[in-house]
This record gives sequence, C-alpha cells and structure tokens, in this order.
Amino acid sequence: MKEKIFFFYLIVALLAFPGCGGVTPITGERAAIPLSKANQKAVFEENEGLLIVWEDAKDARDFYRGGVQQKAQAESQFLQKVYPGAMKSYQASNDFFTRMLQFMNEDCAEYTLYEGTDILFFPNLLMADNYLKMGIIARETGSEGAATRNWKKAQDFANKSLLSERTEWGFSLQQDILSLSGFKKN
Repeated sequence: MKEKIFFFYLIVALLAFPGCGGVTPITGERAAIPLSKANQKAVFEENEGLLIVWEDAKDARDFYRGGVQQKAQAESQFLQKVYPGAMKSYQASNDFFTRMLQFMNEDCAEYTLYEGTDILFFPNLLMADNYLKMGIIARETGSEGAATRNWKKAQDFANKSLLSERTEWGFSLQQDILSLSGFKKN
C-alpha cells in the first residue's frame, strides 16, 4: 500500500513540477516595449463599441472593457476641464479595474482575449494614470492633501505595472507622477 501511495505522489510531483533543466534563465533586463506599440490611444481603440455598464459586466473582460471606456470618457472631460464629471468617470473606471484585478492582476502587452486576438491589457497602468489625473484635479481645485494621496496610489499602480510589463508608457507615467508628487523613486 505504501508503495502505491509513493508512486502516486511521485507521478503527481513529476506532472505538477516540471523540471527547469531545459529552461534558459533570463539574464539582464528586457527592453521596454515602445510607445508606438503600447499606448493609451491604442487601448481606447481596442475597447470601443457597445458601452459596458456595471450591471451587465459578467467576467474580467467586461470589467476591463468597462474600465477602459469610463477612462476614455474621463479623459475627454479632463481635457475640457469638466472636473466633477472627470472625477466621477475616473472613479467609475477605477471601480471596474479594481473588480477586474480580483481575477487577473498583471499587465500584459499581448494578452490573448480569445484565440487569434491579442489585446493591450494594462489595468494597473490605466489606474495609475487615473490616479495621476485625479491628483491633478485635486490640486487644481485646492486640495493638496487629496492630490498627494492620489499620486501615492498612482505610484503604487505604476510600479505594479512595470513589474509585470516594462513599457515606455509606464516609465513615462512614472516620471510624470514623480515630477508632480515629489516622491522618490523606489
């Protein structure tokens, strides 16, 4: 009986933990993905179409798309200096992304949505940008404390994004956050 259990666990171990003998370790740092490949405009274009509302969102894809769509709306309001509407849309975007991050929490420049279709998948980076803009709005409306809190959150999400996917977009956003907030880079 002990031999059967031993062989069972041995087979499970061999299947569950494939060896690393043939895997070449990655040395050095990977080059950052250029802005021409991964950028906000491209993310917005990939998620245009039927508007996703919270009540209709069923899976991670829906929450991601809803977050991107709310962010696109917020960006338009931000540029027009409609700050109350922009803050509401940025927060709605963050709500979608927060829910989505419960399923998948890493950014990816080539996330397979379904067979044959890859998308730019940057929930952490988009949330970082949302918090950056929310901080700018807070500063413009005289709330320095809220601005600092938002920039701290922005920095945290930018760091998470860069840990999973090195992009020029992420590094640029991180520099913007650091220049506005005065935080030191980790």
